[in-house]
Amino acid sequence: MSELAEWFHPKRRTGQTRLLMLGAVVGALVVLTSSTLFSWPITGGLSATAADDPNVAFDAPDGSCLTWPNGSPDIKKVDCSANHLFEIAGTLDLTGKYPAGAPFPDGTLWQKIAKDNCGPVVSKYMNGKLDPSGKYSANALNPTNQQWSGGARTIRCGLEAAGPAGALQPTTGSAKTADQSPIYPVGTCLGIKDKAVSDPVPCTKEHAYEIVGIVDLKSQFPDGYPAEDKQQTALSARCVQAANDYTGNYDLTKNKLGLTWDNIKQDSWNLGSTKVNCKVGQKLDDGSGLQTITNSVKGVGGGAAATSTSTSSPPAGG
Repeated sequence: MSELAEWFHPKRRTGQTRLLMLGAVVGALVVLTSSTLFSWPITGGLSATAADDPNVAFDAPDGSCLTWPNGSPDIKKVDCSANHLFEIAGTLDLTGKYPAGAPFPDGTLWQKIAKDNCGPVVSKYMNGKLDPSGKYSANALNPTNQQWSGGARTIRCGLEAAGPAGALQPTTGSAKTADQSPIYPVGTCLGIKDKAVSDPVPCTKEHAYEIVGIVDLKSQFPDGYPAEDKQQTALSARCVQAANDYTGNYDLTKNKLGLTWDNIKQDSWNLGSTKVNCKVGQKLDDGSGLQTITNSVKGVGGGAAATSTSTSSPPAGG
């Protein structure tokens, strides 16, 4: 792993579950990172028929994909080839553990229910091929307080992709066949909060680092998993080239920026996660966290490799 990598690689969510409570009429959203409760009045689905049936999203069959506009309560079932935020993996009935009269679980208990129950369901759905360090994690779609009081004890387990700070990221295609490498598209800037990596933001805003390239190590090591030292050697060359191509040969070090990447674990490699992000950023001089950067480095070097027509100024360290 490169010198800066420890500062840039978000803490993985291995063994954790983010709990998403989305009710058919009045639901609640709970994210493990904040345990903050929000009201979500659900209004309908894909058509007039769906809108007349507020349960359309909750009752969608396994393998269905759901989405909702940012900040909107309108949860819809969509084709998995389209952008979506949640993929249903299976259904569980909790009646045995929570019979009639059992109080509605609070946020902490819902988190435990999701963590204890959805991991195995999602693993089965993925045929045991869920990358513990990959971009997907388990989640749960649960009944509302009103539904619970009426006897509903069914939860829907599924998969999501979340940013470093927990915001759900849209994906396309089924998780069952998707590349699970935890990468972002080239040109993505990941935000910064309290000197740590946060969720994607426009590059004109303060951020921790910018994705300048994607390297698929499988092309260089087709015969099997490369040890970390081999990954280092390969990535130190390929990420430098990617950065030069992206920036137009911009001199990062003279502008108080650095280039970093992550290494791939063997269990991830065995599951097909062979891609790595090359990223630009910098840690603070005192080692207390990440430096704040604004603006993109795309094409700012003005070299022959630059293809951008961006008029953005070079990034400024904070």
